Amino acid sequence: MEILRYVVLVNGLLAIVSVAYYVLLRRETFFSANRLALWLGLASALVLPLLELPDWRPQPVRTAMQRTAQIIVPKVFPKSHQYQSDVTVTFPDKEMYQAFQEQPEGFIWSWQAGLIILYFAGVFVLLIRFGIQLASLRKAIGQSIHEPYDGFTLVWDKHATSPFSFFGWVVVNPNQHAPDELDQILRHERVHVRERHSFDMMGAELVCIVFWINPAAYLFRQLIHQTLEFCADRVVLAEGVDAEAYQYNLLKVSLLSGQSTITNHFSKSQLKSQIAMINQQESSRVTWLKYPVYFIAALTVASAFAHPQPIKALRRYIPKPIAETLAAMAEPAKDPFQLAEKAGPLVNVKSTEPGINKSSVQKPLIQKSKALLDSASQQSQPDTVQISPSRYMQYEGDKLYWIITPKTSFDDLAIMKQEFERHGYKLQVQTLKYDPRKAYISDIKITIIRPTAGVSDFEETGINGGPVRSHGGYNGINTLKTVAAVGSYPFKNDFLHIPQGLMQIARNEELPITKSVNDQKMDSLILAGERKYGHLGMGFRKFNQSEIIKQSTPNSSLGVAPDGSLYVNEGPSPWVIKAFINNEPATLKEVRRLKISQIYTFAVILGYDSAMQKRSGVDYFLFYVN
Repeated sequence: MEILRYVVLVNGLLAIVSVAYYVLLRRETFFSANRLALWLGLASALVLPLLELPDWRPQPVRTAMQRTAQIIVPKVFPKSHQYQSDVTVTFPDKEMYQAFQEQPEGFIWSWQAGLIILYFAGVFVLLIRFGIQLASLRKAIGQSIHEPYDGFTLVWDKHATSPFSFFGWVVVNPNQHAPDELDQILRHERVHVRERHSFDMMGAELVCIVFWINPAAYLFRQLIHQTLEFCADRVVLAEGVDAEAYQYNLLKVSLLSGQSTITNHFSKSQLKSQIAMINQQESSRVTWLKYPVYFIAALTVASAFAHPQPIKALRRYIPKPIAETLAAMAEPAKDPFQLAEKAGPLVNVKSTEPGINKSSVQKPLIQKSKALLDSASQQSQPDTVQISPSRYMQYEGDKLYWIITPKTSFDDLAIMKQEFERHGYKLQVQTLKYDPRKAYISDIKITIIRPTAGVSDFEETGINGGPVRSHGGYNGINTLKTVAAVGSYPFKNDFLHIPQGLMQIARNEELPITKSVNDQKMDSLILAGERKYGHLGMGFRKFNQSEIIKQSTPNSSLGVAPDGSLYVNEGPSPWVIKAFINNEPATLKEVRRLKISQIYTFAVILGYDSAMQKRSGVDYFLFYVN
């Protein structure tokens, strides 16, 4: 009944963790640390019962609990009847164990087995309920109107009783909120989305499912939800929102709550705690001392009650060759052949079965040990292959391969020059210019003089001050004193045969630099667009390719077709979408010609009529194309 024992211990530790957090940490303002502490506490509750921990209890307490356990444990966790093996192995530490795994009898009904079945039946029913909730929530979101927003997808649902977020979606009923109230709601839910709080809510719900019989599981879920709400409130207020107005809107929205426990939503039950935490001063650094107390409490309880089988006793449940190896490893590291010859067999075998004797166990072990040592000796022979002092060079056979990337420094070239000279080559750098930030080479000219005769060189200037391409080649060494080839990235492997390791370095340094330069140009274009069109409505929300694809649904205002092209869905009349490509006005027909692979960034401005204090019915879509 080890399963029942484990379940009881885990539930007990979960209760200790939840209560300790409630007493020690729930009023502290280190919300990120509190969030981490809760999940680490849960992890400790799951793992500690599996570990063999030191017993820190005083001797009188230890003796009393051992005597009590000798009476109670056999009654609560009875051992199942087992067949006994007739082969016994004696380890060098004089302990004797059965050589083969013990085989339990068939299933025997008991009240402990009934409890386990009832427990897991409850888990199964709650998992089905959980799946139905997820399906219903996904269906409701999929049937609503979607709009891209700042870091999430805004879902307009006229049937939503209160605003909530679920992963990348924020669901709002547009008929229930004024513009200033809606802005604060979206700020609040944006924190939940950005910090991925939905994973916490899903995890807390799974804790309640797995530990459904334990009241501490529901306390744990409440503490998780409370911590996440505190965190979102603190971030919103840090953005400059008026605290008094925010608390008023918090009261108003919380009265509408009635959402699922798996979503991040405003909760009436949490309202009092939220308002109290908003007005509470930040915790002092001294309160950090509470966190080690929190974990020590869990560790102390675990060490007092968790007593798994010792590691030595587990030898009987593992294959015999592994058990023999563990026995040999328990001895001090000495010559294995001397141990085998002087100390006798590694294991003594006693059996009533014919054909089993000491030599049949000892000889294979000695032969295996010799084979392992011979293999290790062969692998430890000195390596005569030359080793390059730079990651931009690599020896293979009679060739020294090399590359120069946009990120190669002057010091790297100096090391390369010295290595070339070892083999009679001269490396001359006629031109070497870096960009103003010293991030990459923008102009280079290199000449390599061979020891026999002739030269190889290359020269390149980056386009518009951008980075140069990577170049590479190889020098012949030993009897092959010639430069065979020089080429530029992307290298043609059938021509240069540049080793894959060097090609990967060139790729890793070439692509990020090129992308960085392109990103700077595009970012300047986006900034110009924000300044030019930002006054047309609310916000300037940006999305990359993956975010557009992720939020793409048949009901989305902007989506991606199976062939990679974009499509735009205008809302019901008088809903209008005005499009721009690289800050120039464009038609929706031109937008539909674009492919998702061309999009660098997509931005949206929600039209807003300041005179009427409401949405204007016009959205502005800005596409930035490489």
